Order: sequence, then structure tokens, then C-alpha cells
Amino acid sequence: MTRDPHTLSPDATVGEAALLMRSSGHGALPVLDEDGKLLGLITKFPLVRRLLPKYLEQVGDLYRSGEFKPFQDKVEEVALLPVSDLMNPEPLTASEDTPLAEVASMMIMHDARQVLIVEEERLIGVVGMQDIVDMIAWPEREGNSGP
Repeated sequence: MTRDPHTLSPDATVGEAALLMRSSGHGALPVLDEDGKLLGLITKFPLVRRLLPKYLEQVGDLYRSGEFKPFQDKVEEVALLPVSDLMNPEPLTASEDTPLAEVASMMIMHDARQVLIVEEERLIGVVGMQDIVDMIAWPEREGNSGP
């Protein structure tokens, strides 16, 4: 489990989220209010999804014209949105007492790459898919029974 992960406020922009994802190497960031309460999770998928519907409708015309400016305009527009517009307000959560096997099962059942570990709506940490892979690679390591 990663304790004290990088987080965002709900009014951070999608552009700021993308920069933090890039610099931190994380594809998902918890969104917390000013009191530290978990509000949601922003991932790369909805950022890209928000760009593509318009772009896909225009692909034929853009391809023939050789100009991709409408896509760039959409990128600039999406970058200014608050993360609260694109975050998942109901991310997968578990407690610190949840067995790691159950957390792994949640990931598989919900096709998720992470589960947020919370206590009384406060973020404690994030268990990612890599944590599960580490358990397979190093089963004798202490602390592999829970997040």
C-alpha cells in the first residue's frame, strides 16, 4: 500500500491532474476536500474519453484536410475543466483490515487498477495492482496479508 499518495482538490484542473499523473507516474489520483475527506478518484481513462468522441466524429474530415486543430482545441478545453467534472465519485474503497486477497478480488471484479484504503471517509493509502504483483513475487515478505 502506498501511504500519503499524491492527491488533488476538486477544483484542480484536468491539466494539473495530467501533469501530476505524468510526474508521479500514477494513472489515478484521489480527490480530497479541504478537510481531507475522500470525494472521488480521477484516472487517465475519462480524460482521454472526454477528448475522443468529438475527435472520432471528425476523423474523416480531419484526415482529408490534414488539419488536426479541432482536436488540439478540445485538448485545451478539457485541460481547463475541474477534476470534479471527470472524477469517479464512487471509487472502490476498503479498510486497512480488508485482506489483500479481497482487495485483489475487488480489482478483478470491477476491472480496477487500485482500491483506496479509507477510515471514516479519510484516505489512508492506495493499494494498486503492483502491490498484488509484489505479493506474488515476494510471498514471504511481511505485511502481505492486508493492505
